[in-house]
Amino acid sequence: MEHNKRRIWLIPAAIIGFNCLAFLCILFISFNRKNNSPSEAAAASTEAAEEALTGETLTEEAGETHDPEAGTVSLSDEDIRDLAGQDAEDDLLLQDQGSGYVLLLTSSESDLDIQIVDSAGQYASGMDWKASVGMLSEDGTSYEDEFEAYDEDRDGVIYLDEMTAGTYDVTVDNGSGIVESSTITVKPRIKYKESSGIRSIVMQEKDIDATVEDTGSTPEVKEEEAISEGEGTSATTAINLPQGSLGIDVSKYNKDIDWAKVKASGIEFAIIRAGYRGSSSGVLVEDPYFRQNLAGAKAAGVKIGVYFFTQAVTVDEAREEAEAVASLVNASDLEFPVFLDVESSGNANGGRADGLDTEARTEIVRTFCASCEELGYRAGVYANKTWMTKKLDMSRLAPYTKWLAQYRAGGPTYDGEYSIWQYTSSGAVDGITGRVDLDVFIQ
Repeated sequence: MEHNKRRIWLIPAAIIGFNCLAFLCILFISFNRKNNSPSEAAAASTEAAEEALTGETLTEEAGETHDPEAGTVSLSDEDIRDLAGQDAEDDLLLQDQGSGYVLLLTSSESDLDIQIVDSAGQYASGMDWKASVGMLSEDGTSYEDEFEAYDEDRDGVIYLDEMTAGTYDVTVDNGSGIVESSTITVKPRIKYKESSGIRSIVMQEKDIDATVEDTGSTPEVKEEEAISEGEGTSATTAINLPQGSLGIDVSKYNKDIDWAKVKASGIEFAIIRAGYRGSSSGVLVEDPYFRQNLAGAKAAGVKIGVYFFTQAVTVDEAREEAEAVASLVNASDLEFPVFLDVESSGNANGGRADGLDTEARTEIVRTFCASCEELGYRAGVYANKTWMTKKLDMSRLAPYTKWLAQYRAGGPTYDGEYSIWQYTSSGAVDGITGRVDLDVFIQ
């Protein structure tokens, strides 16, 4: 009888002991979550939970199984998240850690601007970014110079000046496993400009009156013009498309874009507006959505080209516009050319470049394209059929890529050479609210 009483006494002792073990496991999990990286904390908490549950029978309803031979428990993904104190969103964050940042490099006149941004174009501030920079030898097999630079003010930007012209490998590291790399050619100081530097004169739209400066055609105006010429298309029009890659071109008018959805919808490339020259004062302006669009498209794996809306009236201004583009985007980020957008200003009072004759306008376009190529970019011209046939001498622009705008369901009637056809301004693409220009790359 006394022996049985002792055995009965062991039951509450075992229960208390098991509870103490469970409490220690909880403390162990909490300690690891505070001191380990997220992935280590999850692994440690899972291991501790499995050890605590060794030998216990788990319900089939929870999706758990018991292996008597091994004496351990195999947990479902949901149980792991619950035991680690994480929900589904946190788990997804762990899987994607380090993939949400984009490295943007630009160079303007012997300098290097290193920007680390998220896919929405916002600077990755608050982190201890370090940049490892190596200048490649002429044969590209070794480094002639290597050094490190630090984001000392933790704003997501590292700016280096007085750089020797050449090609550089750049790798940024935040010290916590997030690493991004890219390559850029640092350009020599441009001698033809009288200004103190192009970076200092490319303005932000908040600093100008965009209603009088940014008067290039919107998608609605383009469609109205096409209809007036008897060619318009709509989102429901059946269009005879040639074989090729499908793409879009976007600017501030398309607002915020979900680039992952755009990519998933079948869009392979995007030509993004980098900026424009004001049609009234001639000021150079960065498109307010450019950096955001560039980062989003790059992160989503969409091939990128850019365009710049011109209102240049001299060849010097054309060179300035080419350098403005070079100050905004790295050539190695582009798989499509830099295009000069040549069309009417849309200004009710007339834009500064609207009155140019064919010879002057053609020379401005040729100078822009040649300057872009000197800076390491491929170059091209965007215009509609009327401008390509009546307002430009296309024979003098033969070396450059042609991007034709003609909204006609049966296909273009322009008989000149072109590689990209913009076939409507009233397209619909998942991830973009409202109308969007649609293009097909056919060469």
